[in-house]
Formats: sequence, C-alpha cells, structure tokens
Amino acid sequence: MKKTFLALSTCLLLASCGTDSATTTTKEDSLAQAAEEAKEEELTPEPDATETETMDDNAIEEVIADEVSAGTSTSASRAPGTENPLFNLSIQKGQAGAVKIGMTIEELQKQYGYNKLKEVELQQEGTTVKAYEVLGERNRTDLRVEQQCKGTACKVWRITVLNPAFKTQNGIGVGSTYKDLKAAMNIKNVAQGEGNFVAISEDNKMSFVLDVSGMPAAEVSKLKVGTVPADTKVTSVMLF
Repeated sequence: MKKTFLALSTCLLLASCGTDSATTTTKEDSLAQAAEEAKEEELTPEPDATETETMDDNAIEEVIADEVSAGTSTSASRAPGTENPLFNLSIQKGQAGAVKIGMTIEELQKQYGYNKLKEVELQQEGTTVKAYEVLGERNRTDLRVEQQCKGTACKVWRITVLNPAFKTQNGIGVGSTYKDLKAAMNIKNVAQGEGNFVAISEDNKMSFVLDVSGMPAAEVSKLKVGTVPADTKVTSVMLF
C-alpha cells in the first residue's frame, strides 16, 4: 500500500512538473513570435507620400487626357498658371486676358473652351448680332467679345472688360476713378455713344465707360475732358 501511494505521488509530481515546463515553453514561444513581428513592422517601409501624390497627379492627368480625347477639354481643366487664360487678368493695347483684337472666333474657342464661352445676342444700331461672353469663377461674365464676319469667317472686333480684377499695367480697370484714369492715360476726348459716356484713349485704343447716372442728361452732354468730376468711376473698359 505504501509502495503504491509513493508511486502515485511520484507520478503526480512528474505530471505537475511537465505541465509547468510546457506552460513556460508556450510563453517563451509567444514572446519570441511577438518580438519577431515587431521587428518585421520596423523593417517594413511606410508608403512614400511623394509616390501617393504622384499617383494622384497622374490620375488627374488621365482625366484631362480623357476630356481632350472626348472633345470636352476646357480651360478649367488646366492647372493654375500663366498658360491658363483664366488666370490672365491683364489689359493692354488690343488685348484683354487671352482675347486679342483680330483673332478668329475659332482661336477664341481654343483658348477658353466651349464651357467658358457663352453665346449671347446684342443690339447694335437696331440690329441683333451674335457675341460671346467669357466666363470666369462661378460663371460670372469677365469679358464680352463682339465679332465682325465676312461670310463665315468671323474675327474679334471689340472686347469689353467687366471684371474689376482685370487691370492695365498701371493699375487702371473697372472701379478706377476718372482722376486716376487721367493720370495714367492720355485722355483727349470724352463723348456719348451707344447709350454710354466714355473717356477715350486713342493711343491705347481703349474707351473707358464712366458712371454718370447721377448727373442730369443736360449736364452730361456739356462735359469736357477737364470738367468730368474726378471721382467718377469706370464701369467697363472697351478695347477696339
């Protein structure tokens, strides 16, 4: 009986030791595996931000390329820069933005795309004529373009600047005062025409429409270059 009990105790002791040993081995294996995984994470490089940005740029270029191939390319699809006519806000002799006096309407359409050109009708000396509006941000009218046609060949004849952001090299544009205009331009004549009162710079081939709406018509008709009120504002600029 004593021998049997001693043998049983010995077996239980050995089993207990075996269990502790197995548990210790399992814990050691788990720790080793976790350490190996952490090491692999440290060695794995993170995605390069530049590569991601490049992929985004490439995706944009692919979209633009698809527009071009589909015939729907517009200036709005181009990246901001000097090559984009929507970012050209200059006024100079014979040109406003990318629109030039004498350029063909086909050239105008290539510059701005059909999305940024709106066909409109104007009244000229009692006759309805076709013209175009160049649309800027939020589809506001930046420029109005009038044409002259010989047969089916049409060219830009006159440009009217309506957006105050457009300026001459010396800072004159919509919103400028007559005082500033006279200081910057050689104004030798003021006149009424087509329902407007304008100050004319023959040197620059520009007419500056002045706001004289607050003056009686009888007084407006008597205005001269030297008698136009200095604070009279420019409401639009016409290039001819």
